[in-house]
Amino acid sequence: MVWRAARIEALRLFTEPGLAAFLGLALLPAIAIVAGLPGGVPPSGGALDGPLHVSLLVNAALLAAGFGAVRTAVAFRAGIVGRDALVLRSGAGFWMRVVSSASGGAVVALGAWTFACVGVRIFGHLDVFGAPSLGAALMLGAGAGIWGAAIGALVRAPLAVLPLVILSLSPAMFLSVLFPDAVIALPLGSALLALDVPIIEAAGERWWSVGVAFLWLIGALCLSFAMYRERPLLS
Repeated sequence: MVWRAARIEALRLFTEPGLAAFLGLALLPAIAIVAGLPGGVPPSGGALDGPLHVSLLVNAALLAAGFGAVRTAVAFRAGIVGRDALVLRSGAGFWMRVVSSASGGAVVALGAWTFACVGVRIFGHLDVFGAPSLGAALMLGAGAGIWGAAIGALVRAPLAVLPLVILSLSPAMFLSVLFPDAVIALPLGSALLALDVPIIEAAGERWWSVGVAFLWLIGALCLSFAMYRERPLLS
C-alpha cells in the first residue's frame, strides 16, 4: 500500500498545474530582490548577504507552504483524499501526500533560489547565494511544504487556506523587529534560526531552535492526522 500510494502521489505531483503555478510565482522574490539592489554596490556585496538571504528564504518558505496548503486543501475538497482512503484503506495516502508536498516545496524553493541567484549575478554583479544558501532553501522549502500540507488538511478550504498559511508564518518577520526574543518560539523564526539564517542576532541558540522547529512540525502533523482520522473525508 505504501509503494502504491507513493507512486500515485509522485505522478500527481509532477503533473498537477499547481507546481508549475508556484514555480512561476517563485520569480516574484527574485524580481523584488533585484529591484531593491542599491546602485554602486561593491562586487563583494558583503553587507547585503544577510538581508538578501533572509528575504529570499522567507519568500521561498511562504511559497512552498502555500503550495503544500493549496494542493492539500484542493485534494480534500475534490474528494481525492477520500477516494485514496477508500482504495488504500490505510493512512498511507495521507503520509505520502505529506512527503510529496515536502518534495514539491523543495522544488519551489529551488526555483526561487535559482531565479534570485541568476538575477543578482546578472543585474547586480553579486555572488551572494552559494551552496549553503541552496541547502538552506531546500530544507526550508521541504519543511514549509509539510507545514502547508498540515494546514491544508486542517482547513480544507482552498480559498481560505492560502491567507491562513501565510498568517501562520509571517509574524516572525514583524516580531524580529519589535520583539526579537519571541522569534525563536515561532514556526518560521525557529526554522530560520535552525538554518543559521540571520533573521535576528541569536548566537548559541541554533540547536534550541532546531528542537522548536521540529516540535512545530510534529505538532501540526499530529493534529492534522488526528483530524484526518476523525473528520469525514467525503462531503
